[in-house]
Amino acid sequence: MTPSQVRERLRGWLEANVDGWRNVRIEPLEVTTGSGFSAQIFFVDVEYTSPNGPQSKTLVVRRQPQDHEVVFGSSLELQGQMIAALDALGSIPVPEWIGMELDPAVLEMPFIVMGRVDGHAATQNPNYNKAGWLCEMSPDQRAATWRNAVEAYAGMAAIDWQEDGFGFMARPDWGAPGLDQYLGYIEAWYTACRKNRDMPYVDAAIDYIRKHQPTDTPVNVLWGDSTPSNVMFAQDGRVNALIDWELAALGPAELDLAWWLYFDDLFSRRFGVERLEGLPTRDETVAIWEATTGRKALHLKYYDVVVALRMALVVVGAFDRQVAMDNIPSTNKSLNANFMTLYLAERLGMDLPELGPDFYAFMSNMTPVDQKQET
Repeated sequence: MTPSQVRERLRGWLEANVDGWRNVRIEPLEVTTGSGFSAQIFFVDVEYTSPNGPQSKTLVVRRQPQDHEVVFGSSLELQGQMIAALDALGSIPVPEWIGMELDPAVLEMPFIVMGRVDGHAATQNPNYNKAGWLCEMSPDQRAATWRNAVEAYAGMAAIDWQEDGFGFMARPDWGAPGLDQYLGYIEAWYTACRKNRDMPYVDAAIDYIRKHQPTDTPVNVLWGDSTPSNVMFAQDGRVNALIDWELAALGPAELDLAWWLYFDDLFSRRFGVERLEGLPTRDETVAIWEATTGRKALHLKYYDVVVALRMALVVVGAFDRQVAMDNIPSTNKSLNANFMTLYLAERLGMDLPELGPDFYAFMSNMTPVDQKQET
């Protein structure tokens, strides 16, 4: 589809589906094919007439991915429902919600539309501990910025999923709302991707999460992808928005904290990169979360395994994608020897996998890793 076709079809859709928008004019700002394994994204400038007179804004149009599924069950519809519900709730910073279209006839794929959020994100490539906006801050500014982000997503713990309009998140096919549903999702993902392959670390983790499942867990609304790269910050470190909600789920709020801590460890210790001075430590981050939620963070060692398992399953999907693209052979050993299985091995007391040439060949197609930085 050409940019001019996108412009005309989207113009008609906005006039027909957004209340009060008339005389819509669109000029494409940028058309991209997406980043990583995410959706295709269009940025467009819009001028229109509302009951309050002439208006203008920049919109983000995110289309449903059509290629190999890396994250099991990732849902554009869920992401749209989440942003709409959170925007209406008003307590969590998210992009302005505009609308959603699930009929692929309009833009060849289902899509969501939201307001563009200006600001900075902590990039993954290059590693935010080595280059970019955070590196230019003072240690005190970094500490405040980190705190702002943790406080923002910790605020999710205050949402009542039933009373506040998040009933659409219940998935009885995966289990009772909460941790049981979250683990049921992981087990369904595991079943879908295993394909009778030998995956000793993932297999052991699947066994562990049920054998050690705590019972005293609340049912919270989860962001699901709580990483610094999914936070849009203002120049002064305030949080403009939390983005990327396609992995939202019901479960204990500690899972979002554990996911954040996992990625902090991944982009520092695991990549062999020194953390920026001023960034709160793991214990300090947990303390910020506890002060914001007003409760103790329980079972974090257990949730460390759960989130590492989920990320290991992401890697299985990425591995299969790389094989399908003929970037690596199906015999590549990185399926069981990667940063995520290494993390699982550490947490489960198993022999550590060795990261060899196959791993670096696999990572070269995603986030290149210097071979001397594997410890």
